[in-house]
Amino acid sequence: MKLVAEAYAHRVWDDKNLKAIDELIHQNCVIHSLLGDFYGPASMKNVVQAWLKGFPDLMVKNSSVICEDDLVVIQWQAHGTHQGEFKGIMPTGKSISYTGVTVYRISHDKIIEYWAYLDMKHLLDQLV
Repeated sequence: MKLVAEAYAHRVWDDKNLKAIDELIHQNCVIHSLLGDFYGPASMKNVVQAWLKGFPDLMVKNSSVICEDDLVVIQWQAHGTHQGEFKGIMPTGKSISYTGVTVYRISHDKIIEYWAYLDMKHLLDQLV
């Protein structure tokens, strides 16, 4: 389970490999994000693309990983440069840094449920 969650974090966010989403996200995955609940790999691609549009150089580093039963919790740090529109804010060229936690529920070596938590206000405050 841990390997699936870590592979997602590395291949999708660091390598910018959106094809990895099809390999790692279950067809019926529920994605709980700051923008609402979404379903399936296509929705996950849309969420990731929105972030990468705003921060194409976004890099994520895992700080700690906890596994129990079918859940994997990863605490992470991210940094990047605001080079594209994000949440209605035009590019500022400013560097951003923020932390968060993602919870993955794994079933049959695929992510079946995904929760992402971060302080969006802290991130947006860095852009003004």
